[in-house]
Amino acid sequence: MTLRWWQRRPWRPRGGSLQRVLLVGWLAPLWGLVAVICVVQWAYQAQHDAAAQDEALRQALAHWPADLSAEPAASLPAQPVPGVWYRESNLDGERLAGSADLPRVPPTEVVRDPGAVHFYLAQVGDQLVRVAVTLYQPTGVKEGQAVAAPVVRQAARPLGERLPGARRLLGGGSGLWWVVLLALAMTTVAVLLARAASGWLRHADVSLMRPPIGDVVGTAERIYEGPSELAPAVQHFAELQHSQSRWIEEQRRFLADATHQLRTPMAVLRTQLQAAMAGDMLVGDALQQMLHTVDRASGLANQLLSLSKVEQLKRMGELPNVDLNAIAREAVMELAPLIAAKRLDFALEGPDTLWAPGDAALLGELMRNLLANAIHHTPTHGRLGVLLRDSTGRREVLVWDEGPGIDDAVRQRLFQPFSAGKGGVGLGLSICRQIAEAMGAQVTLFNRMDAGQVIGVDAVVAWEE
Repeated sequence: MTLRWWQRRPWRPRGGSLQRVLLVGWLAPLWGLVAVICVVQWAYQAQHDAAAQDEALRQALAHWPADLSAEPAASLPAQPVPGVWYRESNLDGERLAGSADLPRVPPTEVVRDPGAVHFYLAQVGDQLVRVAVTLYQPTGVKEGQAVAAPVVRQAARPLGERLPGARRLLGGGSGLWWVVLLALAMTTVAVLLARAASGWLRHADVSLMRPPIGDVVGTAERIYEGPSELAPAVQHFAELQHSQSRWIEEQRRFLADATHQLRTPMAVLRTQLQAAMAGDMLVGDALQQMLHTVDRASGLANQLLSLSKVEQLKRMGELPNVDLNAIAREAVMELAPLIAAKRLDFALEGPDTLWAPGDAALLGELMRNLLANAIHHTPTHGRLGVLLRDSTGRREVLVWDEGPGIDDAVRQRLFQPFSAGKGGVGLGLSICRQIAEAMGAQVTLFNRMDAGQVIGVDAVVAWEE
């Protein structure tokens, strides 16, 4: 389908100086308009001067100098008026009076009717002139008949008089002088405004390079003093810069902690290998311990990969709706051997379908982490379960167990990376919180109380409407 001209995308500069784009976009039309006005005025003035010159040449022929025609040719002045040439010739072209520099009428110019004026161009020395020629019949008579033969009279003026110069064009009554002055003034104003705009942008750049002051919200309004139109953009970039710096710092700390945590199982695995090779422990026992160490390192690596997936989830924007019941069932089926190994009484309760925004794979990771913690802390032959609830304005997934509860001192750091209790790698609950926050949900842990006694732990994942 062919787009019409008003449907096409407007042109936008892809690079270069903003100041140059502003100046060219403003000054090019301005001086183009001035040029058009000058050309139109020049054409009008040239037409006016041409008509005036032709009229002056007609008047010169009509008021022929008396001394030029009355005296013999040898004694007549050649050019009685500066800038004007006169010549009088007979019909054969022989000069009778006037300037010898002015050539005779060329054969192509036919002069017939007395009194009729014809115009043509000629060369006088190195100068181009406009020539008016007429056939003049003397009025002297003898016995009722004219006794003098007709003569050819020529009057010439420089052709440059027909072409107005810049000084005459600007100095006349055309008003072009004021047009040019106004255009120069507008050019000066445009240059100053473009430089001011560039200065505002440079000031915005300097503002962004300053360290943030306190909370990032409202920082741009305090550090930027330029136009209000640019303040939201500066504030947005300041917030983005602050967020990116914070994310880089978190990633740096996380990588440092992860490197430390991965170094430990590798060192343990090396020690176990050396012990087995040296015969300090049975090969079977060494292999069993090495398998446990490898499982621990693999779990840590998988959780690190889950964290990288969380960062991808944060950049996805709007998330699709997924069925929480189906994801919970898949997680339970995957961990069913662990539940059976401890002979736990398990229950999955709630509606058959419960929709919430999220990513199915990461929600499954969240469910498995919460269930694995619940299975780990529930005593043998105990009970645990998953409860799905859909109340007004709130959807919840609750994983409950009969564990010993959580101390208040431990609760503050449970969701921090590498802060696990016995037997863990310290990333499970941290990943759960990050996954939930990336999907607009919250994860909280509560001690379930009965008659003042802790009877278990509830892990709640909640989505607010």
